[in-house]
Amino acid sequence: MPTLSLVNFNIVSAAFGGFIAIFGLLSHLLKNDFYLGEASAANVIRPLDYAHGDEENLHAITLHFARLVLCVQLVIVGVQLPSQYLRYNWKSLAWLLGPGMIAMWLSTSLLIWAMVPHLSFLHSLAVGACVTPTDPILSNAIIKGAFADQNIPKDLQRVIISEAGANDGLGYPFLFIALYLIKYTGMGGEGQPGGVRLAMAYWFGEMWMYVIVLSVIYGLVVGLLASKLLHWAEDRKLVDQESYHIFAIAQG
Repeated sequence: MPTLSLVNFNIVSAAFGGFIAIFGLLSHLLKNDFYLGEASAANVIRPLDYAHGDEENLHAITLHFARLVLCVQLVIVGVQLPSQYLRYNWKSLAWLLGPGMIAMWLSTSLLIWAMVPHLSFLHSLAVGACVTPTDPILSNAIIKGAFADQNIPKDLQRVIISEAGANDGLGYPFLFIALYLIKYTGMGGEGQPGGVRLAMAYWFGEMWMYVIVLSVIYGLVVGLLASKLLHWAEDRKLVDQESYHIFAIAQG
């Protein structure tokens, strides 16, 4: 006798497909009247149920899907900005990514330190660094849709988009200076030996030079190469319209 195959994959596919269909039918009402986006569906999902109740599986799934979604969104951020936007607006972006991020990091860390009892200042700096970068996905709530078109100037929308896309990578130094200091100077004497000098050496050498500078160089090389290849294929009519539009997402 035929039976339904109620495996997790089928249930998840049906749930997400149903949500996309229903949200699509009501998208104009939900976005323009209630200012709700697709990300609101995350509030009704119980991730542990889809990780077979295993916390380790849940952490791995969350990490890798977060990386995937963030990478794709960061590429979309770059596509949304006008051509040569950073060349003409680097001053305002530099203020936000420099003094602005430092002020947000320190003020958030001080609030956490004051509100959470028995938490050291170094640990507060680490927590503050995690919430300092503006999320490029959640920022869509204020830069997309009818609310943004009516209340937020286009120049401000573009600054928020560019700042949200750039500050994720620049949040690493704030996080790891706290983690390295905790590891080599804190933890009540249970950390590793080395002191502040070794912590700063790792922070400059490993974090700034390897993670950030090398990532920027890698992104520039891959981006320029991909741009040249795309224009070469377009000039010779080797790429169709659908592939042309999703090519940028593949770079993520």
